[in-house]
Amino acid sequence: MTDLERKLAETLREQAGEVTPNLDAAWAEQQRRQRRPVRRRRAAVWAAPLAAVLVVLTSVLLATQLNTAPSPAPEPAARPGQELVLAQPLISPPLSAPGEPKALTDFVGQTDAWTSYASQALDTTGRPVFCVEALPKGATHGGPDSNFGVESPSCVPVSGHPVSAGYVGKNGGPLPAGKAVFLVDRAVHVLRLYDAAGDLSQARVVASVDLGQVFLADVNPGSPPVRFEVS
Repeated sequence: MTDLERKLAETLREQAGEVTPNLDAAWAEQQRRQRRPVRRRRAAVWAAPLAAVLVVLTSVLLATQLNTAPSPAPEPAARPGQELVLAQPLISPPLSAPGEPKALTDFVGQTDAWTSYASQALDTTGRPVFCVEALPKGATHGGPDSNFGVESPSCVPVSGHPVSAGYVGKNGGPLPAGKAVFLVDRAVHVLRLYDAAGDLSQARVVASVDLGQVFLADVNPGSPPVRFEVS
């Protein structure tokens, strides 16, 4: 073989190497492509149950928070009417120009029957007062010794409100417990009373005096009216 032939043969071998595929590299690439979907399928099989578990745990956590969360405090109910403020009664004050007593209710003392009365009068300064007294049943007038108990008569200063004055009965008082009497403007037709618990008492007109109308109500003993409505 001549030098020319030898060079030609080497050139042909080099060109053959360039165009001949690298079988080892091709085989490795094929194996890599075949393994990739397997890994993806394995990841999908592992991730799906985990996602389901997370959903269940999240639902349980939310339900637990809802069940254990403190309930919102209820809004206070609206209180009806206006505040009822009664002046402190004066026990047996000096009076002038007493009006005619108006019978309210009968009750029984330790031995005798008595009648509660309401009247209007003036105190020594000329201020109008609303008085409650108890006298033996059947008597509309009597001296100090004829009154029931030491708080008869009890007189309350008259104000200018729709409910001008009032007295809540009590044991030993000129009005028995469970009763209340009020002096109310003449324009009032209905008087509703509420105690601290919101319980309603309906008052009724029992008499009329120069200063207004006299309403009598049955109330809860020991729970006096604290609010009122008029119409």
